Amino acid sequence: MELPYDSAVPAGYDHDRFDTEPKSLMFRYGPFASSYETAADDRADSPYRGVPKWVAYEMHALLGPGGRPIHPQGAKRPGKWYELRETAFLWADKPEVSRHGIDPSYRGFAAVWNRGHMAARAHANRISWQEGCNTHVFVNALPQYADMNQGDWLALENYAIAAANKYGKVWTIAGPVFEPGREIDFIGAPGTVPVAIPHALFKILAIEVGGRVEARAFLFPQADEDQRGLYRKCAGTPQASYDLSAYATTVSALEVATGLRFFQKLAPAERRALDVRSGAGPWPVETRFYDDRCGGRGGGGEDG
Repeated sequence: MELPYDSAVPAGYDHDRFDTEPKSLMFRYGPFASSYETAADDRADSPYRGVPKWVAYEMHALLGPGGRPIHPQGAKRPGKWYELRETAFLWADKPEVSRHGIDPSYRGFAAVWNRGHMAARAHANRISWQEGCNTHVFVNALPQYADMNQGDWLALENYAIAAANKYGKVWTIAGPVFEPGREIDFIGAPGTVPVAIPHALFKILAIEVGGRVEARAFLFPQADEDQRGLYRKCAGTPQASYDLSAYATTVSALEVATGLRFFQKLAPAERRALDVRSGAGPWPVETRFYDDRCGGRGGGGEDG
């Protein structure tokens, strides 16, 4: 099964605008760019088993008369996630894998682990509802702790929409973190493709203001048994009660944690200046720029 709708990066979008490295098996669709593990990575027992190394995308403001946010219309969520021929090495010629594809690997685990979008469906709906559907593909997903996916991570996604509405454009880079020497658990019933559960997730937001690139970096630990209750679900929790600065880190710290290199198109001096500011937590974004928000579309979200 391939993507349900023809997909091309729209004019005026450059999802990997600032050049994230390294680039592995690359996928460039309408809603995102994804660097995925290769067959060689898989044979070498890479920690990125069945998950992307990073996903990047550009999101634009979506405002109507009077500068009011527009809520884009989405389609019904697809019943199955989409598989790609290019990732068949995950199950081909492996006698221990009796079911081709990743989809069943998540079944029965959703109470704890969600298929977490790196490029959010709600963000892709701002391009078109078709591209929103095209986010349901495994080169854009990884096992994400359900309460985080439906709580603090979602609050940051809501904030990114508001920031795009305020600043015109926001670029997101997101992906997994695997800690060296720490055991990796997997999603997957016997006979299915094992999918690695990251130890943490990262997200970087970037904007251009006055000809200068600004970034904010965040790190979200995945929950172990002793961390249950760390995250509060978005439903019933007001957006304003989330302290996203609690997850703030720096771009350079994420480079150390992931082995990735960010903002490679910038000059070294620009990268250093960006990094110094990157751990400051969210930019101030006023309530009027919010569309989706935790606690309901009509409440939460304090002025900054």
